[in-house]
Amino acid sequence: MKKSILLLLVLATISFFNFSAAPAPESPTRVVVNKMLAAIAAHKGCSYSMRSEERIVGIKGLRGGLILTKINIAPQKLYMKMEEDPNKGTEILYVQAERGGKALVNPGKYLPTLKLNPFSGLLTKDQHHTMLSSGFAIVGRIVESGVKKADEKGKFEEVFKYVGDVTWNNKSCYKLVIEDPTWTYTTYTAKKGENMYNIALKFLVPEYYMVELSGVKNFEEDLGGRTVKIPTSYSKKTVMYVDKENNFPIFQEVSDDKGVFERYSFYNLSVNPAFKADEFTEKFPEYNF
Repeated sequence: MKKSILLLLVLATISFFNFSAAPAPESPTRVVVNKMLAAIAAHKGCSYSMRSEERIVGIKGLRGGLILTKINIAPQKLYMKMEEDPNKGTEILYVQAERGGKALVNPGKYLPTLKLNPFSGLLTKDQHHTMLSSGFAIVGRIVESGVKKADEKGKFEEVFKYVGDVTWNNKSCYKLVIEDPTWTYTTYTAKKGENMYNIALKFLVPEYYMVELSGVKNFEEDLGGRTVKIPTSYSKKTVMYVDKENNFPIFQEVSDDKGVFERYSFYNLSVNPAFKADEFTEKFPEYNF
């Protein structure tokens, strides 16, 4: 009798601890964010057409265009083609560690092909980012950093919100809203050799803020010793539509204290396409270098 009672107590204790140790179910928001981050982390490359709309100093409204982009993640390889005027037909090819770090540029209009630094003013004029920031990998880093900061303060569900489903461009999507209640501006004194791209990558903020807030003239400029104004995180508010089929954020709208700062819309996204062996070379038959 005593043994039976003891056995029951042991079984009850084991059941209690097993039940107590079971992890709490993830919130719907956490599920959406985790699926998006996992999809981005796992992809090796992609192709898409992207419509960019960006706030540019001295220009009313948002300015941008439609760009065909192909990306191989590692090593970094990029092909871009402007699909709308005024630069329709311009092609850019960049392969990490090739051409001395320069991009091959076919400007079209019967002009000769050029080799340009990715930070060149000809490639970055009135642009929020350099070509090196293209794709979704940097988006994953920015969101992952935001999750880490929110979790450290126990504020994940306040910062990240899955607010329902939307249909966008005939795609069923999760609508994700990210709001940083601590978003503000700060300053940073650049080290020797740092430019807009280096600083933006270090703090995961848009490069163009240094143009807008500090009057930096170009992406190539060595800002060593200069104090620049930057935001404390990428955005005050970001709205994303995450495609339920592939878990990629195919619509991204970024806002600050002045309103919409930039908006990116992705069409015909192909994740991990089977690029041909020569697709990132100037000899590829579909290119005109």
